[in-house]
Amino acid sequence: MRKPVLALLATLTLTACGTGQPGSPRPNPDQITRVEIDEAGPSNLYILVQNLRPIWLRERGATSFTEETDVVVYLDRTRVGGRESLRSMHSSEVETLQFFNAQRATARFGVGHVNGAILVTTRR
Repeated sequence: MRKPVLALLATLTLTACGTGQPGSPRPNPDQITRVEIDEAGPSNLYILVQNLRPIWLRERGATSFTEETDVVVYLDRTRVGGRESLRSMHSSEVETLQFFNAQRATARFGVGHVNGAILVTTRR
């Protein structure tokens, strides 16, 4: 009786640990790499993010009436605006996109990031 139960537990554990496809790592939910950009095909960055990491673009409620409710976008560490600024950037010029939640964005870029930040790093 004990061996069938152990075999069942082993099978369930292995099944739960599987990623779907052998050898293909899960993408980082906070980063879009050049490989993912190439696989997605050419587009503006807004469409790219909308297709690959739509949660980055989700508007979260502000904590007061004076705070922005938009994610802040940086292009090579220069603040360029909100999510709409991604529409004017083309994926062919980008190496990576990195999302920072509000806490990490504030630590990296300073105050004013209640909805986080997206750092766009261009190809060099």
